[in-house]
Amino acid sequence: MFERKKYKNFAKTQLSGRWGVPILVTLFVTIILRIFSIPDMLQMSRSGYFTALFALDWQGLAAASQSSNSSLITTIIQTVVDAILTVASINVYLKMSRSPEPVSFSDFIEGFNNWARAILSTLWQLLWVTLWTLLFIIPGIIKAIAYSQMYYIIVEYKDVSVTKAMRISMEITKGHKWDLFVMYLSFLGWDLLSLCTLGILQLWLAPYKNMTYINAYHSLVKEAIESGRIKPEDFSE
Repeated sequence: MFERKKYKNFAKTQLSGRWGVPILVTLFVTIILRIFSIPDMLQMSRSGYFTALFALDWQGLAAASQSSNSSLITTIIQTVVDAILTVASINVYLKMSRSPEPVSFSDFIEGFNNWARAILSTLWQLLWVTLWTLLFIIPGIIKAIAYSQMYYIIVEYKDVSVTKAMRISMEITKGHKWDLFVMYLSFLGWDLLSLCTLGILQLWLAPYKNMTYINAYHSLVKEAIESGRIKPEDFSE
């Protein structure tokens, strides 16, 4: 049974008195990602994107957007960096979900030990999502949700291979893809409100979302094991 409201309420409880490290991690991740987006911003500026935007020149805006497309190398680098940071962040939230004890920024740093698996997971997932998207956008979205639990699995179970993590993710999300989609969508209002604060609200919103997602992950694994669809030994090679 998927209980979205329960996961959200529990996330607030888990974060109570422990907001400091998650906020610091969010700030760190945001800064790093912004740094890696500087080449894109410079390219957009040179192409006249911002001038067209403020002038509401839609034709010029479209032309500038087309001419400022990221190079393949830049895109790959940004994707890899994002994956490594995401996995490192998950290491913090997993520890918070397992114990009421305080976490530290060193738990985030420890998560960088998974950098290779983070990259492999991202590339493997991206390959399959792209292939499914070639058929049509909807299958691509469905598969992206089916693969969405891979990061949690590779962080929590160090012996599980990337390919096996994908199979487990597909299994535990069976019957709950729509539930997961609705859960992701339920934060849309907060994301829009965050825009009004120039993204500052994300310092609190991101930890709230991540803890909610972690709680949903634990529930999906528990249900899959109890139903016999997966076995505890499936989490080892």
